[in-house]
Amino acid sequence: MDFLKFKNKIDLNPFQPLYFLYGEESYYIDELSKYIVDKTIDPAMKDFNFSIIYGKDADYKTVLDAVGRYPMMAEYQVVVLREAQRMRDFAELQSYFANPQTTTVFIIEYKDKIDKRLKQFKLLAKLDTAFESQKVRDYQITKWILSYIKEHGWEISVPNAQMMADHLGTDLGKIVNEVNKMMINKEDNQTIGADDIEKYIGISKEYNVFELQSALGHRDLEKVTRIVRHMTGNERDFPLVMIVPVVHSYFTKIYKMHFVRNASPREKMKALGLSHEFFLKEFEVAARSYSIRRCEEILQTLFTYDCRSKGIDNPSGENGQLVKELMVKIVN
Repeated sequence: MDFLKFKNKIDLNPFQPLYFLYGEESYYIDELSKYIVDKTIDPAMKDFNFSIIYGKDADYKTVLDAVGRYPMMAEYQVVVLREAQRMRDFAELQSYFANPQTTTVFIIEYKDKIDKRLKQFKLLAKLDTAFESQKVRDYQITKWILSYIKEHGWEISVPNAQMMADHLGTDLGKIVNEVNKMMINKEDNQTIGADDIEKYIGISKEYNVFELQSALGHRDLEKVTRIVRHMTGNERDFPLVMIVPVVHSYFTKIYKMHFVRNASPREKMKALGLSHEFFLKEFEVAARSYSIRRCEEILQTLFTYDCRSKGIDNPSGENGQLVKELMVKIVN
């Protein structure tokens, strides 16, 4: 279920006896759990009717004791079971799942995949108050950033959102922290530009993976050299093990573009895993610069250098020199 739809469902009647928030994306689980707590517990009564239990420290008897208590001077108590995936005897709670205490709002945070064939999960996943928090894929991050910023009444361009996505990865919690930091500190307007990203997050508007990909796509050796020189001088921020997968993904998309040249923009976006039509032109240009055979050669070269970045056939471990070698091999 969509995150916002689930929040709206909570608004209609937050006092449900059991919430099961599960999946691999911890950000949505944390946000929903906090939202339910804020909706169901009076801050003045937290000392009496609110408790947090950590799965790694608890057994099922401890949990049953907590959820079985009656609230003090209130209609409901709230119990949060965090890191439930680390609870060794979690399955022992299944009898409670079938018949939960109506005066307790029990929130289960299970930050992992579940096997819905198991009885305890079969019960929980069918609940109207169960929410599966799925990972946002790397090709969806740019769109997610655009949406998050727009929801908060701010603006950002597609290239700037892509630059953030390339640098910050798929950790939604990290992305939100960085975006919120900009929103709090920026005072002149509500548009996030490249200068703001550089100032508040530390992502250079000239020397970043997004600009490197663009320079490679245009076979601009001078620009590639300039960016690589900066990256090798800041190897902690730009390790080869991070650069190679990004460039590999980029050339995989260029390779795929050759096979969908005559398709519609929507079909091209789907084939390449693009979040926005804005990026199609970039790959159309790059496909003219790199033939199918050249893409295959580059992908093989990237595999070789990925191995070398991990110490295979690279006893010196000088990754800075490897980056320079790799980029020259690609562009020439």
